[in-house]
Amino acid sequence: MKKAILLTTIMCSLALAGCGNNAQQNTNSAGSDPAAQETAAPSATAPATAAPEETAAAATATTAPAATAAAEQTPAASAVKQKYLDKLDAVEAGLSDLQEQYDSGVTASMTEAATKEYERWDKALNEVYTALKSLLSESEMAELKEEQLEWVTYRDKTAEEAAAKYEGGTMQPLEYVAVLASTTKERSYELVNMYMK
Repeated sequence: MKKAILLTTIMCSLALAGCGNNAQQNTNSAGSDPAAQETAAPSATAPATAAPEETAAAATATTAPAATAAAEQTPAASAVKQKYLDKLDAVEAGLSDLQEQYDSGVTASMTEAATKEYERWDKALNEVYTALKSLLSESEMAELKEEQLEWVTYRDKTAEEAAAKYEGGTMQPLEYVAVLASTTKERSYELVNMYMK
């Protein structure tokens, strides 16, 4: 149990650090283009599952490590990392086509949009994981594989717990898939920021 709590704490910390790094890059590259600024902001497409105070704490906790991490990267290695961060940012930007479904207010339509969002993030996560197979040593990859299996359990449990609040209602499947999408997005950025130097 302690191992699961420690792993969850570490994963959340790393996800927050990764999001801070990404948010800083998005802010710097957004300029005055309104479309680019929209992608720099947190996604509002899925139902919120975190309390506002958690979101505010996460935003303030992630700005300092991002600058330090960028300074420590070597040019060649950081190009690979940046390539995958750009791919993940493109997935985020591409979710705008689902906004109409989210805005419809029809639960079935919103659930369909959340499912598509989850599928896109899952595909991106698999692409990052596959790339890491060629970047990491055998022992590092074996550790990551074990960590990833634990993460899948964590992701599913987190989604089930969030959806349980709406047990028997039409919001239950929407919340379940929305949490799958958000945790998969976080994990995608986390893997890039942790393992692609």
